[in-house]
Amino acid sequence: MSPSTRDRLTNLSFAGIAAILIGVSAWLHPAVAGHGTHEQLGLPPCRFFQLTHIPCFSCGMTTSWAWMAHGHPVESFLAQPMGAVLFLAAALAGTASLYFLFAGGTVERRLAGRGRILTVAFMTGMLAAWAFKIVETVSK
Repeated sequence: MSPSTRDRLTNLSFAGIAAILIGVSAWLHPAVAGHGTHEQLGLPPCRFFQLTHIPCFSCGMTTSWAWMAHGHPVESFLAQPMGAVLFLAAALAGTASLYFLFAGGTVERRLAGRGRILTVAFMTGMLAAWAFKIVETVSK
């Protein structure tokens, strides 16, 4: 059975978004400080960090993606552990979407029914990564 047009568009969208995110990450130069890489995109510095001197829950995410795109997983993990995980998830979802483009189905459909556990895993990962960043920052 050939994939439906809707499935093809979904798969192309997933693969395209993953490719753009990874491509932009490869274009960026990771900030040595472990955060602030997003400023190369014209975004302002993290206001939460400026006010509290404590990283926000996503501080280091762009830097982490940039390190992963440059082939440095250890630096990526140290910049933002969840960033490294999300980079790998995006790369996997993009690759799987290209496969499903020809095989039929979608990543979305393959993960159906697992939304609650994926949400809990994501939220737990983000909180643990935030705690890691706070401890790392305070211990400096």
